[in-house]
Amino acid sequence: MKLQYKIMTLVTTLIVALVLILIIVMYGTWFDSVQKQVALNAMDQAVVIADNRDVKENMEAENGYLAVNQAVESLYLKTGIQYLYIISNDGKFYAHPLPERINTPIKPNEIKLSGELMSPSYYYALSVDAMVEGYAPIYTEGIKTGYVVVGVFNGRILQTMKGQIIWLSLFALVAVLLGIGAAYLLSRNIKRDIFGLEPSEIALLLSQKDMILDHIGEGILASDHRGKLVMVNKNAQQLLGMTISEGDELSQLPFTMYLTQEFWRDRELYQFEWRLPQNQVLIVTIHALNDIHEKLGLLVKIEDMSLVRKRAEELTEMKQLTQALRAQNHEFMNKLHAIYGLIQLEAYDGAIDYIETITAPRQAMLVAIQEKIKVAAVGGLLLTKHSKLTEKHIELTIDEDTYVSHLPLHAKDEDLTSILGNLIDNSEEALKSFEDKWIKVGLFQDETLFRIVVSDGGPGMIAEMMEMCFEQEVSTKGKDRGYGLAIVKSIVSILGGQIVLSNDPGLVVEITLPMNETIAGGSDESVNR
Repeated sequence: MKLQYKIMTLVTTLIVALVLILIIVMYGTWFDSVQKQVALNAMDQAVVIADNRDVKENMEAENGYLAVNQAVESLYLKTGIQYLYIISNDGKFYAHPLPERINTPIKPNEIKLSGELMSPSYYYALSVDAMVEGYAPIYTEGIKTGYVVVGVFNGRILQTMKGQIIWLSLFALVAVLLGIGAAYLLSRNIKRDIFGLEPSEIALLLSQKDMILDHIGEGILASDHRGKLVMVNKNAQQLLGMTISEGDELSQLPFTMYLTQEFWRDRELYQFEWRLPQNQVLIVTIHALNDIHEKLGLLVKIEDMSLVRKRAEELTEMKQLTQALRAQNHEFMNKLHAIYGLIQLEAYDGAIDYIETITAPRQAMLVAIQEKIKVAAVGGLLLTKHSKLTEKHIELTIDEDTYVSHLPLHAKDEDLTSILGNLIDNSEEALKSFEDKWIKVGLFQDETLFRIVVSDGGPGMIAEMMEMCFEQEVSTKGKDRGYGLAIVKSIVSILGGQIVLSNDPGLVVEITLPMNETIAGGSDESVNR
C-alpha cells in the first residue's frame, strides 16, 4: 500500500475511533442522566402510591390485597408506569400486573431492591434490557406494613431518546466525513513534501547514501548551523582515530581552531595539513555550506597524506613507464636485430658474447641486491630502475658498503620506495644534458640510524634553489613539475628524519631516519651544505 493511502487509512481510523469514543461517552452520559431522572420520577410516584389512603388502610386488613390491587389498577392508565408492585411485610404481592401473581410470594431477584427499605430510593443500570425502579415504604399509623415498587423498562426510555439519537448519529457521520477529507489533504501534503517518494524508496536512498559515504576513500564530516555533526562516515572516524557520531559537537574535532564562526566569517574554502600524534599527516579541506541568506554549516573532507602521495606517484610512474616502454621497444628491437644478424652469419660465439655483454650489468646488479638488500620492495625498485636507466645509458651503482636488513620502526615499504624512486628520478632529470651519466645509491644502517645517500654526476644545485626545492611545484624543469622532492620531504618529516643537501660536484642528497624513535626537532628541517 502506498504511503498516501496508509496515512489516509491511519488518520481516518483514528478520527472514526475518536468520534465513536466521543459518541459512546456522550450517549452513556446522556442515557445515565435520563435514567436517573426517570428513576427519580418513579420514586416520586412510588411515594405518592405509598401515601394513598386505600393502600395504607388495607395493608393489614383480611384479604386486603383485593382492595389494594383494585385501588392501584387505574394508575397504569394515568401514568407511564410499566409495572407496579405492592409487597407486604411477609413478602407477598398485594398488587401485580398479572392477576395470577396476586397474594403469591415474591421470587428471588424479581426486584432489584436489596436490604431493608426504610425510606424512598431508586435503582437504574446502563443496559438496554434493564429497567429503572423507584421504591417507597408504606406506613400505616406509623408502622411499616409493606413497600411500593414502580418500574419502567429502558426500552421505553430509548424510544423517548430516538430523535436525539438520530441527530447524534448525523453529527458523527459529518465528523467522520470531515475527518476523511482532512486525512486526504494531510496525506497529499506529506507526499508532496517528500517529493512523492515511498518509505521504502527513502530507506533505500539513505542506505545507499551510507554505503557510498563508507566506501569513499576520504573521511567526510558535515555539520549544521548549530555546530552539530549531521554526517559522519567510518573513514573519518578511522583517520582521526576518534569515536564520533552524528549529533556530537563539531568542537570535539582536534582542529577546532579552524571551525569557529570568526574563522569562517569571510571564507568559503580552506585547506591545511594536520599531523596526528602517531606521525600520520592528514590533508583537511573544509567547505562552507551557505544558502543565499544563511549559513547552513561546514563540510569537512579528510584525506590520508600517504594516499594522496601514492596517487601522485602512480601518475608519475605511469607517465615514466610509458616513456620507458617506448624507449625500450626501440632499443630491444635494435638488439634483437643484432642478435638475429649474428645468428644468420653463423657467428654463434659473437652472438653469445653480445648477449653476455648486454645482460652482464643487470646480472651484476641482481647479485649485489640479493647480497646487500634484504627488503624485497627496495631491491625490486632498484633492479627496475637499473634496467630503465641502462636503456638510457645511465649507470646506476650501489655503494659497496650498502647493507639493509630491515626498515626503521615506523617506516613502511612504500615510504622507502617512494623516497628512493623520487631521488633517482630527480637525478635522472639532472643528467639529461651530460655525457658522463651516473647515479650512485647507498643504504646504510646501524642500531640507531638509517641513512640513504643518492648522488649523481649532474650539475648540482645552487644554494638559493636548495632553500626552495622541497616546496611543491618548485622545480628547474618547468611547469607542472616539482612534486618529487616535496613528497620526499613530507615522508621524511612524518618519520622524524633529516635531509642534507650538498654538491660533490653533482647533487648529493643524504637522508637520516631514526631506527627506533623520532629525532627531536628533526621532523621539519632540512640542512644545506
